[in-house]
Amino acid sequence: MHIKHHAHATLNLGLGITALAALLMSGCGGRGEPAIKAYAQSITFAVAPALNLYASATVSATASSGLAVSYSSITPTVCTVNAVSGLVTDITAGTCIIAADQSGNTQFAPAAQTTQSISVINISQSISFSAAPALTLYGHATVSATASSGLAVSYSSTTPSICSVNSSTGLVTDIAAGDCTIAANQAGDAYNYAAPEATQTLTIAAWSGPITVPGTPTGVTATVGNIQDTVIVSFIGSASSGGSPITGYSVTSTPSGIAASGTASPISVPCTTPCTGYSFSVIATNSIGDSSPSAAADVLTNYNITTTFYEPDTQPNNSIFTGSFTFNSTTGTVSNLKGSLSESMLTPMPWVTLSHQLSAVSDGQGGLLVTTFALNTTNTFAEGGFASGSEGLYYGFPSATNPAAGGIGNSFVTIYINLTNPTAALTTYQINQLSYGDCTAGGMMGDVCMTGYYPAGTMSGFPISQTITKQ
Repeated sequence: MHIKHHAHATLNLGLGITALAALLMSGCGGRGEPAIKAYAQSITFAVAPALNLYASATVSATASSGLAVSYSSITPTVCTVNAVSGLVTDITAGTCIIAADQSGNTQFAPAAQTTQSISVINISQSISFSAAPALTLYGHATVSATASSGLAVSYSSTTPSICSVNSSTGLVTDIAAGDCTIAANQAGDAYNYAAPEATQTLTIAAWSGPITVPGTPTGVTATVGNIQDTVIVSFIGSASSGGSPITGYSVTSTPSGIAASGTASPISVPCTTPCTGYSFSVIATNSIGDSSPSAAADVLTNYNITTTFYEPDTQPNNSIFTGSFTFNSTTGTVSNLKGSLSESMLTPMPWVTLSHQLSAVSDGQGGLLVTTFALNTTNTFAEGGFASGSEGLYYGFPSATNPAAGGIGNSFVTIYINLTNPTAALTTYQINQLSYGDCTAGGMMGDVCMTGYYPAGTMSGFPISQTITKQ
């Protein structure tokens, strides 16, 4: 009996709630109108601001309700916007579209989204010359101009009977006495307007005094050519011609045995034997004789590199290092090895920056094992150092902060350089010398670093390829 009474009371309560809801919807006067209205509202933008390339501007929109609006970018590749302040930051040229929304409240219904388009204005740029260099009769000098945009300028001579100029390097060659005027231009791009032309005038006096041999060429550099066993030697011609037109330039090697000649920079030098181990000097010649040889330049070449480690447990992701380095084939040394190592455990893969080259060791067979690190230390594993045979526990274990919990861990990659030809395909033996260890926070598996080396790292990863290409 008690249970039935309780159920009856509950039923009455339920009817009471339904009746109350109906009363609220019907209104106090019983006219069938809602007691609480959701009023309509609209959004209006103020006049669009001017937005320069790579700059910021603020949009302003108001809702008729007086409620605050929120902003978003419909074109996030062109611009971003602060959701609250309306501060728009441009990323690239194009049309930036900003949306304004107001979600409503108990009194106002959500407003229809309103947008505003802003055309990103290209940047005006200007060109300025550095101080004018000295230029003697029949001599050479280099002018230098820069555009405020950072884009490369091109050079031309407006007095071709007096002087000529290399359009990209700014190397000026004098032809006769008089005023040599060099123009610099920058044509602009999708983000920058063309710059007004700038000019610089060099006054070349008639030669006075006895005619002598030319001055020593300067600015000599050497790099490996696109054809194997070829070196490209570049230089600035003699500042002084000695009063007689320079008839040519010759390149000689140290140690001796390799030579080439030409009338202007650069000069391609074929090597009868591999070019490794040689440096190169330049001599200028006029009607009187030869200049002193320039200082010998080492052969420095920049390369790109990609090294891949197969990861059976994280397919289709592998651990990949992409980077660059400079190879001195005169001394057989590598510098500035740096790049990024992917963390294949995560999707999408983050990348660890490796920028500290701290080790370079000969393999005793004509190769160099070069290692770059995330931190400016070789301490990577618990045992210290970065040996590929480590158990893989992070450095400082267990007392140091676990990198997986937000501490700092080290990472490295070891590449292989063939000292005779860095771009040559690696043998199986050489591939097996490659290794990596990732002990940074993103690459940790608890206490264990993720590694790859031959025959297998902590997650069975091992090296499978390395590709080096000349920049």
